[in-house]
Amino acid sequence: MKVFGKKVAMTAAAVSLLLAVPAGASANTQTVDSYPVSSGVTYTHYTHSGTNHINHVSVNLNDPYTKLDVGLPSPIAKREATTTLANRDSRDGNRVVGAVNASFFDMVSGLPMYLISQGNEIINGGVISSSREYYVSKPIAFGVLNDGRAEIDEFNFDIRINHQGTNYMMTGLNRERQAEETIVFTPQHISSTTGSNEFGIEIVVDTGTPITSTYYGQQLTGQVVHVRDYGSKEKVTIPKTGFVISAHGKKPLERLKGIKVGDNVSLNLSIDSKWMDSSFMLASGPMLLKDGKPYITMDTSNWRAKAMTARTAIAISKDKKKVDLVTVDSRSGYSQGMTLTQFANYLASQGYDRAINFDGGGSTTMGIRKHGSNTVVLANRTTDTSQRRVSAIIEAISTAPLSDPAHISVSRGQVGEMLVGASVPLTINYVLDAHYNPLKFDASQLLITSANGKASVLGTTYTATEAGTDRINVQYGGATQSFPITIVEAPAKLTISPVTSAIAPGSTMTFTATATDAQGKPVIYSPEQLTWSVSGDIGAITETGTFRASKVPGKGSINVKLGTKTATLPIDLSDGMPAFTDISSDYAYYTEIRFLKDLGYIKGDLDGKFNPGQTLSREHAAVILSRVFNLDTSRAGAQKFSDVPSTHRYYNEINAIAEANLVGGKGDGSFDPAGQLTRAQMAAILVKAYELKGESEKKFKDVPSSHWAYKQVHILANHKITTGNEKGNFEPNKPVNRAQFSAFLYRAINR
Repeated sequence: MKVFGKKVAMTAAAVSLLLAVPAGASANTQTVDSYPVSSGVTYTHYTHSGTNHINHVSVNLNDPYTKLDVGLPSPIAKREATTTLANRDSRDGNRVVGAVNASFFDMVSGLPMYLISQGNEIINGGVISSSREYYVSKPIAFGVLNDGRAEIDEFNFDIRINHQGTNYMMTGLNRERQAEETIVFTPQHISSTTGSNEFGIEIVVDTGTPITSTYYGQQLTGQVVHVRDYGSKEKVTIPKTGFVISAHGKKPLERLKGIKVGDNVSLNLSIDSKWMDSSFMLASGPMLLKDGKPYITMDTSNWRAKAMTARTAIAISKDKKKVDLVTVDSRSGYSQGMTLTQFANYLASQGYDRAINFDGGGSTTMGIRKHGSNTVVLANRTTDTSQRRVSAIIEAISTAPLSDPAHISVSRGQVGEMLVGASVPLTINYVLDAHYNPLKFDASQLLITSANGKASVLGTTYTATEAGTDRINVQYGGATQSFPITIVEAPAKLTISPVTSAIAPGSTMTFTATATDAQGKPVIYSPEQLTWSVSGDIGAITETGTFRASKVPGKGSINVKLGTKTATLPIDLSDGMPAFTDISSDYAYYTEIRFLKDLGYIKGDLDGKFNPGQTLSREHAAVILSRVFNLDTSRAGAQKFSDVPSTHRYYNEINAIAEANLVGGKGDGSFDPAGQLTRAQMAAILVKAYELKGESEKKFKDVPSSHWAYKQVHILANHKITTGNEKGNFEPNKPVNRAQFSAFLYRAINR
């Protein structure tokens, strides 16, 4: 095809210019994820140079069940998201397993900007820019030829009319006429009229026979039935049995002025023999690789080429039987994108022979089928928060029929050493056939066995019955998965928490047990396998570890047994000295305050009182946290807050918790050490300090979702560290007092 038009605005390539442009893409890649999505298609996610995330869908056209195709919206101007088009086209025997966005389109009309064909049918006529400033300044296309090989190469799309023995080359087909152009409109144009302005002539030709498609190799001959003269604003309708020649510019008008009503005119459409009868072809650009080396068919000093943005490309092997659909993301803090030169260098480093650029920026999108599902889902992180709707996609398709089970994925409820008597449930994630098609799961066909007989199986749960090593085998038809298990009579270590020896008479405290193997990893057991007991006349303990102390002082121990292992915690049930002079043994938070005092976390005031109702300042909270987390407060360090100079009495402690990232300052760089600590601030501190996760479903009435600590407050509630008051409120902005802080801290430590 000739070079047409002055310039084309590439509105679909939404790119962002950045000041810093890193060096070329030459560093090694690291695999994040990789797996087959069908017998001939593999998905891989890489990181590159530590700055970019790159996705590949690798397609092996040697596989008899694998092919590539183009996905188009209907009508062609109605753009759709890449995954939407892929899922629309996916069906039994034609499963779309991977897809990327294809070439550029006009953001206003929604129409593709360049040549698209399926078989020999011309879907879109397209345009080629005359300037190397734009992506497509040469007629280059990607497609699959009639012999099944992929191709990236130039093409010559020839559109010509013949009038009285003279051939006239046309500049385009079924698209908007631009300056100095001669466009042919057939009934396959998106509109029933040409839409051309009055600054040109339009020649209507009728063949007398309905024209149901426009295709390579087509020859149409008809008679001129109407000529719209220059300056006329008449809307010209494209006849269903003919075509319209629309010309603008001095030279085109001069050539065609002799065509009159009644004359015979023929139209001929042709393409290079290489591309004739191709499965499909899409023009795009620029070319990025040729003969394994960077070969960029546009001005690389142009801003479009230099932009650090998301990119999409198709790359093929030298034998043209292996095709990769490639995207590189551009998302702040995640992936910085590439220039065209960097992109070409990266593709060359991967060993491809040829590559062509597709629409990038906000259009860059990749979809894949995940194991266990036929739904194509988003694989990359698009530049925008949602997928941009596009005018065409390339689809990797599996035509494989469903076959017998070949792959099964099973996950265990828990992994680790098991105590004799412990049970673990299995979850069947999916079953796939040999071509990775998902199969319906029939539980009656599942067989789970113990290789050495040291475990029993009931349904999808296995139970350890004898100490030793074993292997659990899962079989579903020809699909199998197995994993080793280790069964023990007792854990290597068994401990009781909280570790406290002094308990006030008449108080209640809940203890928990922790069982680990020799490496300190949790041992699998059921809670009912724990046996709690009390030695000495000091009280009673429930089967779940809740100890109710006797009101009479005494000494004894709390014991817990798991398998053949027993742990013992000495208990001194004595009035002794009170925790503080103002905290009696029957005080609501006596146990919590005594626990923190015994561990040296709180020390009270100089007069021996604790003053539980007094609000807690931010500086005192910093001091307590520095003790709880055993932070090094011997080093002063540089000043971190504007209002905490080195002369401040708690300078070291405040610096220490800031260094440990337990408590931050305010937006103005201050800490406000004497300020009162609110309940919301306390929630944020504990969630951060103890790395708590998961929000409670029940929400406090006075903590709306707009509150800055909404998440932290409800994480505390999820861990039963707070329950709120009887009205269902948390009172987030109310100052926390010393007793409340002690209770919250105690529960966080012993959760």
